[in-house]
Amino acid sequence: MHIPRKKEQSMLQHHQISLPHENAGSLSLYQWQNEVSERPVLHWAHANGFNGRTYDPLLSPLAAQFDVYAWDARGHGLSTFAAEPKKMTGWDIYGRDLIALVEHLAEKHGRKIWLGGHSMGGFTSVFVAAQRPDLVAGLILADPVIVPRIGPLTYLAAKITGKHGGLALAKMAAKRRVDWPSKEKIKAAYFGRGAFASWQDGFLDAYVEGGVLPHDDGSNKVSLACAPHWEAANFKGPQLNCHAFIRRIKAPFTLLTAEHGSTTRARQSFATLDVDKKISVVAGTSHFLPMEVPDLLRGEIIDRIEA
Repeated sequence: MHIPRKKEQSMLQHHQISLPHENAGSLSLYQWQNEVSERPVLHWAHANGFNGRTYDPLLSPLAAQFDVYAWDARGHGLSTFAAEPKKMTGWDIYGRDLIALVEHLAEKHGRKIWLGGHSMGGFTSVFVAAQRPDLVAGLILADPVIVPRIGPLTYLAAKITGKHGGLALAKMAAKRRVDWPSKEKIKAAYFGRGAFASWQDGFLDAYVEGGVLPHDDGSNKVSLACAPHWEAANFKGPQLNCHAFIRRIKAPFTLLTAEHGSTTRARQSFATLDVDKKISVVAGTSHFLPMEVPDLLRGEIIDRIEA
């Protein structure tokens, strides 16, 4: 596997764009290349509750070789598309958003787009590859949330019994503190704790920079951009039967799963696909492997795109 040398990082650009399938609001999009070029194009989709800028330490060095984008999904970061928890019916809403964005990028660059994603972003990328193979050059998936065939039925049973990991995560997310005195207070509260304990330097700063909104009173006060009840709705919302989407993947892909606490429950379904592929468990990692082994993941991205 090729692990690139560290290069000077690119300047991060930010855009608010409209998409034709939504008549209100805008999509927040980060870009690590200033002008349209003839290079491969990569879009990275983030996990639930995070934002595109979170992955800056992973993605920024890739701009030396590719045109790189990362969105703020609906209800996250600086995107302003409607995000009403009571209307969350499933993650296909993100799939439709991402199809619209990839159509935009494919038209802009005149080529198919490489899709990468972590957790919920991995699922969303699979959705697009299955629904619109004409737009997708290939996939790089970091511990995507992929439920078994019985997943949707399990979810319905869990709603009745209350015994379901997603529901527990939803309860924790709903209790998350929204308002903070400053960005520095968030960083101090999160650093080295819980899910953030294993993150390498730079990711927490990027997560906070892209994931808060300033108050309009001139103070340092900020609020989380992803409303806790929206994050919770994503955790407890019904999952789609992912196997139906996996079977329709026609593009080459790399699938990396965590050694501990992986959310990918369909490795065999990926393994049966008759395409160029690499499937690997990354030793010593948790579900947050992009933040734990960014150099390794970056090398896998390069290997897949340049294969």
